[in-house]
Amino acid sequence: MHTDTDPYVRIIKKTQDRFIPFIVHWELTYHCNLQCPHCYVVPTESGKELSQEEITGILDILKESGTLYIIFTGGEILTREDFFDIAGYAREKGFALRLLTNGTLIDERVADQIEQLNPLSVEMSLYGSRPATHDRITASPGSFERSLRALKLLNDRSIRTRVKSLIMKLNAVEFQEMKKFARKIGSQFIYDTIVIPKLDGSMAPCRNCLDGEELYRLLYPEVREKGENANSLQDDLSCTAGLNVLSISPYGDAYPCMAFKESGGNLTKDSLCKIQRSPIFSKIRSITLSDLPECKGCELIPYCNRCPALAWMESGDLLGRSEPNCLLASVMRSIVHDKRRRAGTENRTPTSAQNSGRREQRS
Repeated sequence: MHTDTDPYVRIIKKTQDRFIPFIVHWELTYHCNLQCPHCYVVPTESGKELSQEEITGILDILKESGTLYIIFTGGEILTREDFFDIAGYAREKGFALRLLTNGTLIDERVADQIEQLNPLSVEMSLYGSRPATHDRITASPGSFERSLRALKLLNDRSIRTRVKSLIMKLNAVEFQEMKKFARKIGSQFIYDTIVIPKLDGSMAPCRNCLDGEELYRLLYPEVREKGENANSLQDDLSCTAGLNVLSISPYGDAYPCMAFKESGGNLTKDSLCKIQRSPIFSKIRSITLSDLPECKGCELIPYCNRCPALAWMESGDLLGRSEPNCLLASVMRSIVHDKRRRAGTENRTPTSAQNSGRREQRS
């Protein structure tokens, strides 16, 4: 358990208090060689992606500002021919790197280049435990085998890998098998159940979301007995967006987080200080529970991880409710309550909890 006497916790608090972009999520490109239906990215035809020179200039700024972690993502980062020049420069500046990729472009040569970067981790998307499921989601035959090849190549080089998956209607049945696979190859398994809309406002990706009953079945085994790992919504802030987290688009636009695409400025034109003090950054980091009219009296608060970006994408209101977050919190509450009851009554069925999830989804 971390306390305020933990040196790392003190560092994190200092970066938040001073608005230091300690963690930077950098979308290097929106180009990708796969066509996943849940992807939020909408490439801008007229948008000109940052040049290598512009990127290294921004890296210099981030170094001076106190950034430690840089997460390079996309699109697919390896579609940029200059990726290793960019990442190599970042390592020379002393940044700790995490790389997010689909792995399909990693061969022996690329794996050797990644090894030279000595990244904290390489995080790879996997959407099924079977080729048919994964390839159907990526719309790219053979992508499953290419991703598995990449994981093996990286693990052979002792590079830490993390298998990431978005759990949807298309692949939920293979959830446990994906977990077992990651464990077998020595990778950490990370998953999410929240599907976000596209950058142009299209809700099409959300058609793949799990409903309340499906979420209950998926998450029940993941919650420890009696619900000790239920989340809680803090009263002082709802997330770290705009505090010590910064997101950068392929065009240099700076956002409070990956999901909240309301720019505070462009790093090729505006100073980082100006961006951090911009109205949208100031607004999102100032939100507290008391500012949320629909949330502050909600009985789901102990189980909720509210995302202001999701609320904004759904309704244009940073202070509004987010249906996916509300549904997930409702399901978590049902699971926790059922586990507590079952501690004394082994034969109780989950029907009431599943109905609770369905009611929340419909409201």
